[in-house]
Amino acid sequence: MKYRLLLGIIPILLAGPAMAVCSVPQPRLVCAEYFASKVVVEATLVKVRTIGDEDAYVYSLRVDRTIRGHIPGVFRVYEENNSGRAAFDWKIGRKYLLFLWHSGPEKSWEVDGCGNSGPLSRAKAVLEQINAIDTHSDGGVIHGRVSEYAAVVPVPVVRVEARGANGRYTATTNSQGDFEIRVPAGRYVLRAASFDTDPFSYENPRDLQIEPGGCVQVQLAPRSQP
Repeated sequence: MKYRLLLGIIPILLAGPAMAVCSVPQPRLVCAEYFASKVVVEATLVKVRTIGDEDAYVYSLRVDRTIRGHIPGVFRVYEENNSGRAAFDWKIGRKYLLFLWHSGPEKSWEVDGCGNSGPLSRAKAVLEQINAIDTHSDGGVIHGRVSEYAAVVPVPVVRVEARGANGRYTATTNSQGDFEIRVPAGRYVLRAASFDTDPFSYENPRDLQIEPGGCVQVQLAPRSQP
């Protein structure tokens, strides 16, 4: 029954170019994407260029306000026309809130199609969460989920441990397979018996950096048998 459920969900994830195949767990938390992004910016779309037979797009944008990091006044965002595309529409003259990382091969910036980037007119709640991030805090939160069968079936009552220079911190997954561990700022390794990193996990649980006021998101799956 579990496998039939999984086979029914995978085609939905791959249904069309406007629906992204997402990393997990979802939804993407603002506090996690903010610190994982090299740049967070408000910008206006000024030009769209198509590559090939609509195989990819390059969006040229003008910076209106830089919230995090450093970026030129005019920059480009590269986006392939596949299941990783952003769920929102790009329109010339529209303002956007963008969480960006830089792609070396494309020499352009990219966005997570399943993240919090989108039109600025719909970003009020996201901006409020950014403004609420307390960078003077002495710690942050490890958010995670333990599941099996391609992140479809949650695994409750799993003990998860985070180890770092500041000590050891534990939590147990709830009925949805979710857990939270509040820890001091620093670097941590996350472990759970019989579970390892899900291939689509946002962050690597073996190398987690907690910034003051920040958070991370990880997904664990059953360890492969030799």
